Order: sequence, then C-alpha cells, then structure tokens
Amino acid sequence: MKIVDIKKWNRKKYYEYYKNYDNPCFSVDLNIDIDLLIRIVKTKNLKFFPTFIYCLMKAMNDIDEFKYRVRGDTVILHDFIHPSFTVLNETDNYVFCYSEYVEDFHVFYENVLENIKKALNSDNLEDEPGKDDLVFISSLPWFSFNSVTHPFSKDDPHSIPRISFGKYFLENSIYKLPLSIQIHHGLCDGLHIARLIDGINQSVKALESI
Repeated sequence: MKIVDIKKWNRKKYYEYYKNYDNPCFSVDLNIDIDLLIRIVKTKNLKFFPTFIYCLMKAMNDIDEFKYRVRGDTVILHDFIHPSFTVLNETDNYVFCYSEYVEDFHVFYENVLENIKKALNSDNLEDEPGKDDLVFISSLPWFSFNSVTHPFSKDDPHSIPRISFGKYFLENSIYKLPLSIQIHHGLCDGLHIARLIDGINQSVKALESI
C-alpha cells in the first residue's frame, strides 16, 4: 500500500471535481460474453461462482484504478484487493463472506469454497472495520437484469467498487452474463471498465491451460 501524492497524480483534477459529490459514483451495466468460461467450467468440472470471481479479481488487481481508496483527504493505492461477497445462508438470508485474493487459481478456488462453507452457518453483515482493500460483490443467480443500484451509508467514501452479476443466459447461441460495475468517478473512468472486461477475458483464456 502507498499514499498517493495527489498534487502529482494524473487523476488530481478528476478526483477533486467529484470528491464532494453526494454520490460521486457512476455505474455500467452490460452483458458480457462468457461462452469460453462456461465451456471451461463444464470441461474441468469447476463451480462457476469461484471461477468467475477469480477471473474478476485477477483482472481488477492488474488495474491500479480499481485499487485506489479514499481515506478522508488522503488517497491510497493498495497492492492487492480482495473479494467480499454475499452468500445465502441456511435461513435464506444473505451474509458477508471474505476471501483473500491470491494469484494461484487453485488456491484461490479452494479458499473461496471453504470460506463459503463457513459463512453458511453465520449471520455476519459486517466487514472488518476500516478495511477497504475490498471489492463488494453480489450474485443474483435467480434472474438476469438490466441494471442494479446499491445502498450507501452517509459516511461512505464511495471508493470500494461494487460488482453484481446475475443469471447467465443464451443469446444467439452464446452465453452472456449480466454484469453491473459501480465505481467512484474520481478514481476510475469508462476506459478502465473496458480494460477490466478485456482483463476478465484474458483471465478466462488463461484458465484453459491450468
């Protein structure tokens, strides 16, 4: 982790422009092509959720703009960011589940499955206080969607990305996944969303050789 020198930062004017907005975030909702991912998951007998989360987190960790966080008047850049995702427990209520990101797919995959198993018996609705090296992820596997909005607390600095994805579907014989990305506009632009989608695709393709 390092503190960003805002005076020399190439995003200085964008950050200062948006930082005092009540809601400085923008969101993008799109359907991404996951045809190759579905084939890999089926061929290698993998579970979709941890496999997709890995590809998403690998791509986000390769792009600095998703690793900036606002702390008061300071901006910091994390070395790595980690997924905090929702899990449906045994009472059909969701709980928060944290899993550390590691670059090794097999280690990450098994850790996510183990952390989900532990979360099923919990009622946790809190992340570690002050911990912001996170990405908030929610899965809506029961339906596809066109857009998603997220709640914020009044003291939220809005700098943790919020990702949602829905039920995948076939379109012209290609599997598509509804994906919603919400991020602080002072830290990230549409260009970086495009790079994230490319990064997800590259991460998926790399799984062919595991």
